Amino acid sequence: MHPIALNGRFSGTRQPTGTQVASFQLFDAILRLGGSGSNNQHFVVFADMRFPGVERWVSLPCVTFVQTPFQDWSQARGHLWEQCLATPLAIDHGCLLMHHPMNTSPAWQVGISHIVTLHDLNFLLHPEWYSRSFRMVYDVCAMAGLRHSRCVVTISEYVREQTLSALKLSPERLRMIYDGVKPLHSLHPSPGNYLFAAGSLQPHKNLARLIEAFLEISPLYPGLELLVAGRTQAPFTTSPELSRFLRSPGVRLTGYLSDQELSDTYAGARAFCFPSLEEGFGLPVLEAMSLGCPVLTSNTSCLPEIAGPALQVDPYSTEAIAMGLRQLLDLSPEDREKLVKSGKAWCQRFTWEDSANKYLELYHELNR
Repeated sequence: MHPIALNGRFSGTRQPTGTQVASFQLFDAILRLGGSGSNNQHFVVFADMRFPGVERWVSLPCVTFVQTPFQDWSQARGHLWEQCLATPLAIDHGCLLMHHPMNTSPAWQVGISHIVTLHDLNFLLHPEWYSRSFRMVYDVCAMAGLRHSRCVVTISEYVREQTLSALKLSPERLRMIYDGVKPLHSLHPSPGNYLFAAGSLQPHKNLARLIEAFLEISPLYPGLELLVAGRTQAPFTTSPELSRFLRSPGVRLTGYLSDQELSDTYAGARAFCFPSLEEGFGLPVLEAMSLGCPVLTSNTSCLPEIAGPALQVDPYSTEAIAMGLRQLLDLSPEDREKLVKSGKAWCQRFTWEDSANKYLELYHELNR
């Protein structure tokens, strides 16, 4: 059986976003399961061992680890490596199949088959949310690879249907495999009287409407704060309106949070707020529910598919968001406990072990 190449370019950051964390969790589960039992699969992993958790892959018997200093490189150099060097390096190690977990892959795919995990199509369907330079890069580094890859795996049925419609790929080249939820543990829930919102300060996160709704209801809940975790990211357009709202009374921008800080903030919040306009999976919703936090989210995109018992509202209506926040804040202790219990049960549907096993089946099917 030929080894399978795994593209770990996500390891090139010290402050990973949700997509980068999901890519690490997926590969981590694949490598833990792939060399055990009847799988007996060998992998060639290109990654930077300075990314938290990657260093343990080096000692796995099923892994040939190729230290690749992604953290020392610019994004442009990382793209260049992926476009020009990844395929020849994989072939040199005897691989016939390479997996790219974060939307992008080589535009020219000669001599080896490629699998791409597609998290969303926002870059194609909502170009107004992105800088011109980012769109130009993705025309080469994402669109071409998606059209030429042996298989494209979407992380929700919603993204699968979008991909069928927008890219006109044949159904045979598409698979759907849900992401999982990594185990989170809160050691010391953050004290306070607050609502919590997490994610980068991207246009589709809909933070301006959320803050407007919070300001509408906050006089009814003395001392209530809205904590916003995240940071701006270069590829995305910025909104002067959001900058103004973030300076509003009662709104506190926390910046980037570590895994432990994030877990503690989820666990201590009165509710987690995620009224996003467009998501491919919506992992923060599941993370919050897994830690016992009631969730308000959107009734659009993939979120009705993923969010289960979370309270779902119209994200384009400030009034609907405000009413939803009041509904969660006014829960009786008994109703809150019921919502928490159903949320934790729902999250058990999404495990990285299940995701990894489905990818291993796909590898076995294509690695011939």
